[in-house]
Amino acid sequence: MSQFNLHFFKEKSRKIDLEQLIAFFEAIEGIRTEMDEKSVRFYYTHPRLSYDALFIITPKSQVPDIYRLSPKFLDLNFHLEMPILTPDYVAKHYLDIVKKICDRFNFHIYNEMFEDVLPFKMDVVLKVFDMVKEAYIHKNPVLLSDYHLLSKDKLHAIFRYSDDILELQKYYQELETYVPKYHFLNTEKKKLVVGIEWKEHTLTVFPPYLDYVFYRINNEIKIVSFDELLPLIEKYLTDVPGFIKGTRVMTKKTAGKVYKIMKKTKFMKVDHTYTKESMKKLLD
Repeated sequence: MSQFNLHFFKEKSRKIDLEQLIAFFEAIEGIRTEMDEKSVRFYYTHPRLSYDALFIITPKSQVPDIYRLSPKFLDLNFHLEMPILTPDYVAKHYLDIVKKICDRFNFHIYNEMFEDVLPFKMDVVLKVFDMVKEAYIHKNPVLLSDYHLLSKDKLHAIFRYSDDILELQKYYQELETYVPKYHFLNTEKKKLVVGIEWKEHTLTVFPPYLDYVFYRINNEIKIVSFDELLPLIEKYLTDVPGFIKGTRVMTKKTAGKVYKIMKKTKFMKVDHTYTKESMKKLLD
């Protein structure tokens, strides 16, 4: 897959304090460091979303057309590589690391789409990244057959919930409330559906943008459309405080009424055959 590269530059100096740089990366969760005579490589895997990127120091410059850049900025032979088909939420996460590097070591950045070396600005880099991604998809539309396209707002909410799920689980542990992971599934027509498992008589958080609830009664699972379910139970749910819009939770006070609705309602039968889909096949 083609990469989006960000090259690091320094004003009037090529010096990198390698020990400090290694210490910086080793303090980041998800970093694996490797080095040999060819390069120093910092492999980054997002701890909860499993997307990968690479920060690498090479013996020679990897910057194309470097001769046209301002001579006051010197290439450090150090750059970030991330796949062009990276969702914005994850790309911003990588760029947060880039910003910290630039702030800590007084580096500047360059990408082939820039006119020259620039100080790091998140909005500028994200805008350029989106332009590159859009052009790449337009040029290679066949690649999208392996992905599911979602709106930026929807995918951002799904990723943020998945990214923050451990914190939510800690928060709701004392309240004996289940915080489920998303299940991403393909129908027989290759349509993506998003669901969660919900056990009978269990206080549960309902994340945003659900299609189905897989309601477990002992060893039986009943598939319930969330569009059909939500109007019946919405008034008995509470918004998760200070979290993503559309994230709701059951409370002990109203749980009995929700359980009664689940017991009495004959929901429409859902006739689909599902196969698991990877989160890494979602794209904005």
